[in-house]
Amino acid sequence: MSQTASSRANFQTDISRIDKYAPAELIGREAELKILSDAWQQAVSGEPKRPHILTFVALGGEGKTSLIAKWAADLAYQDWPGCDAAFAWSFYSQGTSEKRQASSDSFLKEALLFFGDVEIANSAASSFDKGRRLAQLVGGRRTLLILDGVEPLQYAPTSPTGSELKDQGVAALLKALASRNDGLCIITTRYSIPDLRNFWQTTAPEIKLKSLLLEAGVALLRRLGVKGRQAEFAQLVGDVRGHALTLNLLGSYLRDAHGGDIRKRDLINLKDADAEEQSGHAFHVMDAYVESFKREGDTGTRALSVLRLLGLFDRPATADCLNALWIGEEIGGLTGPLVGISEAQRNITLKRLNEAGLITVNRNEAAELVSLDAHPLLREYFAARMRDELPGGWLAAHRRLYEYLRDSTKEGDQPTLEDLQPLYQAVAHGCQGGLQREACDVYARRILQGDHFYSSKSLGALGSNLGAVAAFFKEPWTRISPGVAHRQGWLFNEAGYYLTALGRLLEALEPISAGLEYFVRQEKWIEASIAAGNMVELELGVGQITNALAAGKRILKFIKDNPEWGIHQLYRASYAHALHHAGIHHEALIQYQETEKIQSTNLNQGKFLYSQQGFFYCELLLKEPERGAWLCMLEADSPSRDANESAYFKSCDIVRGRTLETLRIAIKNNWLVDIALDHLSRGRAELFSTVIESKNQVASDRLNMAHSHLRDAVNGLRRSGDQLKLCDGLLSHAWLVFLKADSDRALAALDEAWEIAARGPMKLHMADIHLYRARLFHAVKPYPWNKFDDGREGRGPKDDLDAAEELINKCGYHRRDEELADAREAAKGWT
Repeated sequence: MSQTASSRANFQTDISRIDKYAPAELIGREAELKILSDAWQQAVSGEPKRPHILTFVALGGEGKTSLIAKWAADLAYQDWPGCDAAFAWSFYSQGTSEKRQASSDSFLKEALLFFGDVEIANSAASSFDKGRRLAQLVGGRRTLLILDGVEPLQYAPTSPTGSELKDQGVAALLKALASRNDGLCIITTRYSIPDLRNFWQTTAPEIKLKSLLLEAGVALLRRLGVKGRQAEFAQLVGDVRGHALTLNLLGSYLRDAHGGDIRKRDLINLKDADAEEQSGHAFHVMDAYVESFKREGDTGTRALSVLRLLGLFDRPATADCLNALWIGEEIGGLTGPLVGISEAQRNITLKRLNEAGLITVNRNEAAELVSLDAHPLLREYFAARMRDELPGGWLAAHRRLYEYLRDSTKEGDQPTLEDLQPLYQAVAHGCQGGLQREACDVYARRILQGDHFYSSKSLGALGSNLGAVAAFFKEPWTRISPGVAHRQGWLFNEAGYYLTALGRLLEALEPISAGLEYFVRQEKWIEASIAAGNMVELELGVGQITNALAAGKRILKFIKDNPEWGIHQLYRASYAHALHHAGIHHEALIQYQETEKIQSTNLNQGKFLYSQQGFFYCELLLKEPERGAWLCMLEADSPSRDANESAYFKSCDIVRGRTLETLRIAIKNNWLVDIALDHLSRGRAELFSTVIESKNQVASDRLNMAHSHLRDAVNGLRRSGDQLKLCDGLLSHAWLVFLKADSDRALAALDEAWEIAARGPMKLHMADIHLYRARLFHAVKPYPWNKFDDGREGRGPKDDLDAAEELINKCGYHRRDEELADAREAAKGWT
C-alpha cells in the first residue's frame, strides 16, 4: 500500500503557482499523462534506472502547463501517494520576451524557504550556491519539483550558445538533480536544454510535446460547445495545426460570440498566421475576440480593458498594482470602462474572462483579489496592440505603475534582494513609459546606492542588475534608448561588467567596447580608463592577450591625458595584469609598484593596492612560489627550486602581510568579491609555502590554514556570482583537497571550473585546467578524462598537456611557459 500524504506529519506542498491552470478535462494527452505517472511510480519504488528529470518541450500554447497542472492536480486528489514534498514554480511570470534578462533569484529564495533553509535563502549567496543547496534539499527525499516555463532563463536557440541556460542557479540545480534525485523534477520549456545533454539518454530525457491529433482537436472543440460537421471540424483543426491554445481560444470565441457555429470561423483570418511559433493563429483569434467585445457595449469594453491592462505586465498583475491603475484618474483610452464601477461589476467582468479561459483570477481564502494572470502569448498580444493602437495609454499606464512602485517601496539602508524587487519592476515600467532618465536615477541611486554598488557588491545581485540594465537598451547589447543617451557610456559599461562576471564573455565584448569608445569620443578620460580596465579583463578572459595589452596601453594614455589623481589611476594595474599573463613579468612589476606608489601618496586607504588590483599584484608576487610548489608536486629535481626556497617563503610572507591589511578594507566596505579574493591570495600563500616546505610530504594539519582561506574564497566568490574569478578559486581549492587525499572533491572542482570556462569561453582558464588535470591526476588509473571529444577512449594526461600547450601558444599565455616545460619534463616518467 502506498504511503499517503496525510500519514506523514512533515509533509508539505505548494503547487499554487500552477494548479489554477489545471483544466477540468485534458483531451489528447493520455500518452504524456502515462509517462508522468510511470516516472513518479518508479521514483516511489526506488528503481535505480529511471528518470530524475522529465523535460517537456513544445512551442508556446501547445498545452505544456495544462498537462503538468492536470497531472499534479490528479496526484493531489490521490493524497500524494509516496510523496514527501511537492513544490511548483512558474517562470512564465518573468515573461517570454528574449530581450528580458530573467534570473532565478525569487525562485531560489522561495524554494529554499519552502524546503527549510532560511539562512541561505536570505543570504547573499550566489545563485549557483543556492541552486546546489536546493538540489541537496530536493534530491535527498521523494520530492516532486515542477519548474514550468524555464525559457526566460535560456538563450534564444539562434544565439551562439544555442538555448543553454543563462542562469547559473537553475543550471546548478538541474545538473545536480540529474546526477542524484530520490524524487522527480518536471520541466516545461519552449526550447531543448543542452545543459542536460549528457543525461538525455539516461536520467533526464526530453519529450517533444506534439500538437493535438485530429481526433483530440475535434473533441476539444466539441467540449467547448462548437457545433458543425465532422469535415468542418477536421478542416479547422488542420488549419491551426492542432495548436492547443488556438483551439481553446477559437472554441471559446465561437461559443461566446456565435453560439458555437463553426461556420463563423470564416470571420477569423488564419491564412496569414505565423505558423512558425504558432502564436500567429492565436493572435488572429484574439483579433476576433476584441472585435466582438467592442460590439457588446459596456460589458465588452470592461472585459477588453482588463485584458489590455494585463498586457502591461510580464508577470501576474498584483492587486495593488491593478488598484493603482483602475482607481483614480482615468488613463485615456485604457481604464475608462473600469474607473468608477463597483467591485461587484468588476468581479462579474473577471468571472466572465476567467470562465472564457482568457485570464486566471487568483484570490485568497477571504475571496480578496490577489492577482490576475494570462497566458504569456495573450499578454504579448495585448502589449503589441496597445503599443500600436493606444500609445498614449500605454505610456501613461506604465508611468503610473512606475510612480506607484517608486513611491510605495521603502527599501531602507540595507535592503535584501526581496526588498529591492519592487524597484527592479519600477525600472522596467519606467522605461516602458518613456521615463528612462527617471528610472535610471532609481536604479543608480536606490538599487546601486551610487558608488557603493550595493546590490552587486553586497548582495551579489548580478543577474537582477543585468535585467534592470537591459531595460535601458532598445536592443541588447547594441543600442541604448534615447532617453538615457547622456548615460550610455556608463550603461554600456554596466552591461559589459555584469555579463563578464556572469561568464557571458562573448556577449560582453560589444557593450564594453561601445562604452569605451563613447568615453573616448567625449574625452572623459577617467571613465575611459575604467572602461579600458574592464576591457583588459574581458580580453584576458577570452584569451586575447594581444588585445588586452593594447587596451592596457590605452589606459596609460588616458591617465597621461588626465594626470590629476582619481580612482582611474589604479587601472594601471590592469595593464600590469595583462603584462603578467603575457610573461612580461619585470615590466608588470614596475607598473604595479608605480600604481601602488600613486595610491599610497594620494589615497588614505593604506599603503597596499587593494580590491581587484591588489589581487592581481599578489598573483605576480606568488608566481615563483607557485612554480616551486608545482615542482615539488611533480617530484622534479630542480637545483633552482632548492636554491630559491628562501625567496619563495619571503614572497609568501609578503602576500600574508598585504592581505591582512587589504582584507580589513574589503570587510569594512562589505565587498563580497574583494573579501573572497583576499582570502584566495592568502590561501594560495599558505598552500604554496606548505607544499614547498614539506617537499610534497604534506601533513593534513599544516594545510588547515590554507583550507580555511580557500574555502572562504570559493564560498565568497559563489555568493558574489562572479564566474570568471570563481574559476581561480576552484583551481586552488582542487589542488588543496587533492593534497588532503580527497580526490573526488578535487575532480569535482576541476569539472565545475571546466564547465564555467568552456561556456565563456575562458581560454586561459581552460589552459590552466588542462595543466591542473595532468599534474594532479597523472598517476590515477583510469585517467578521469580518458575520453576524446569523439567518444574514443585512451585519452591521458599527456593529451591534457598537449591541449594546454596549444592554448598557451595560441593565446600568448606565456605566464605558464615555465610550468608547462616543468610538466613536460616530469611527463617523461609518466606511464
